[in-house]
Amino acid sequence: MNKEEIICSCNGVTVGQIEKAVRLGDCTFEDVKERLKVGRQCTKCKDLVSLYIENFRERIEK
Repeated sequence: MNKEEIICSCNGVTVGQIEKAVRLGDCTFEDVKERLKVGRQCTKCKDLVSLYIENFRERIEK
């Protein structure tokens, strides 16, 4: 997984930033959206961001 890969091109949000947000306690798309401003313009990244959030939450909970 490339942590520098940009997931939200409108705001330049990377996989690594999403992972960090989840580690800081953001558990939902809305939480990450509030912190990183992801998905505020076109929302095309919402599904992918949500998948990453779920994946990172599962890793952290193990």
